[in-house]
Amino acid sequence: MFSKQIKLLVCVGAALTIGGGLSAQTIVKLATVAPEGSPWANELAKIRKKIEGDSKGQIKLKIYPGGQMGGENEILQQVIRGKLQGAGLTAGALANTIKELNVLEIPYLFKSYAQADCVLDNHVIEDYRKLFEAKGLIFVTWAENGYRSIGTKSAPVKTPADLKGIKIRIQESPVHIAYWKQLGVSGIPIAIPEVLPSLQTGVVEGFDNTPLFTLAAEWQTAIKYFTLTRHIYQPAAIVYSKKFWDTLNEEQKAILMGEGNKLAPGARSAVRSIEKNMVATLKKADVQVYEPTEADLAGFKSGAAAVSGQVVNKIGGQSKAIYDKIQKAKAACGG
Repeated sequence: MFSKQIKLLVCVGAALTIGGGLSAQTIVKLATVAPEGSPWANELAKIRKKIEGDSKGQIKLKIYPGGQMGGENEILQQVIRGKLQGAGLTAGALANTIKELNVLEIPYLFKSYAQADCVLDNHVIEDYRKLFEAKGLIFVTWAENGYRSIGTKSAPVKTPADLKGIKIRIQESPVHIAYWKQLGVSGIPIAIPEVLPSLQTGVVEGFDNTPLFTLAAEWQTAIKYFTLTRHIYQPAAIVYSKKFWDTLNEEQKAILMGEGNKLAPGARSAVRSIEKNMVATLKKADVQVYEPTEADLAGFKSGAAAVSGQVVNKIGGQSKAIYDKIQKAKAACGG
């Protein structure tokens, strides 16, 4: 039911897998970690229709939902090697290769969606485009996972103190790891396809992600509480393998590139427009949703301030320069 509200959404965990060079009747495999019937899988079906139409049937797409092609890190490495030709991945996963993307994962980096959009689209996009290409990836567009919050099984979370002793599934990212450590949390990195069984068996007792992704992955079936900390805004990006890209002619590149980053505003708007519905759906699933007060959030935000100072210089590469550019851009972009 959500697919009608989302236009051209490709986000955290979707992957395009294109088999072989493009020619007449080329079979194009599209894989996603999102389950069948989720908004992302439904939107991949729309993209299939567009590409097949634009190529006049020369490119045929086949979709593989539910993580059949592996987790995000697996997919990314296969894209870089050219075994898979494209992917839609979260910034957190891409940051394992493009370390400067870790800067975007710093908690409470942006004050608002509008500020994040302005900075990403107008101030750092070319910096990142070059960094992607240097690592064997062709940047197409920003996409969105949204603001991450906290889901737990056994106890509600209002402040960081409520997380003490709780095993939390965390994303495999140095910034995420540093943040949870700062909050005194026992964080366990687990790939997306393994999170639900890990919750069900007690390997972990909670996680952080967006309401939309939580529902798409059916993680709400294993929790009782969800706290809207909105501690990390997480973009995603659509990329192709440079090895693959360099084999294409200009017409083929145009078909697969589509509108490029002009897709980003529509995708973001669609995700954001259904956030309230996602929260309501969590409640209908007997998950208690808590909206923290500013006093509640103070501890989460102070932990974030400590993390930014710890990690920016350690990340290396152009991270410090990009972080400084983001700070200046935020002032120019407003709240």
